[in-house]
Amino acid sequence: MTDQVVRVLRDRIVSGDLAAGARVEINELCAELGVSPTPVREAILQLEALGLVTRQPYRGTVVTGIDPNRLEEITALRIDLEGRAALLGVPRLSDDDIERMRRIHSRILERPHSDAESFNTLNRQFHAVIYNAADSPTLSRLIAVLQDEADRIRMHVDVNDGTAEAFHAEILEACARRDASAACDATRRHLWESCIAMRGGDRTLPNGLLADVVAETRMEIPHDR
Repeated sequence: MTDQVVRVLRDRIVSGDLAAGARVEINELCAELGVSPTPVREAILQLEALGLVTRQPYRGTVVTGIDPNRLEEITALRIDLEGRAALLGVPRLSDDDIERMRRIHSRILERPHSDAESFNTLNRQFHAVIYNAADSPTLSRLIAVLQDEADRIRMHVDVNDGTAEAFHAEILEACARRDASAACDATRRHLWESCIAMRGGDRTLPNGLLADVVAETRMEIPHDR
């Protein structure tokens, strides 16, 4: 029951159905989901640990605010962790995994470009095939937390740069060849371009964690397209 409540609340927070600052009403959730207060309170503790909700005096539990200034930090960590997951997962992909990725990719191409929520869901399903193959639950859990934060930011900015589909196609081709290095490189560049889109096209690379990760991974980042 706790896991069910976590999924429901997490999905509503990431999609924006529960906006930043909104109160999480325990009694209403209990009535809606048909559960006792205990799993709801346990779910809130888990979501608080993930940084999605905050318990405040006199207000109860509220959805944590969105901080776009953390985008560079989130992107840096995702480049590192998701690149590692690709290196681990791609050699273990089955033919069925590749076919599933093809189907998801087709759905991404067919969706309305204005449907950010649908993109977030399909995008995560596409990459999850690779990351799940890495067979590292801790790595997958850390990636999911960072994806939640990035998806929340994406829901609040106008992102329609059209680069995701091309990167997905490149990743898919690399996976079909079981070329882990190429899939890792494309994944990292995909994350960087997504960051640029959410920054309104700003391609500058400020000093800090993101610049360090780019240097350490030796990722080629063009400054002009």
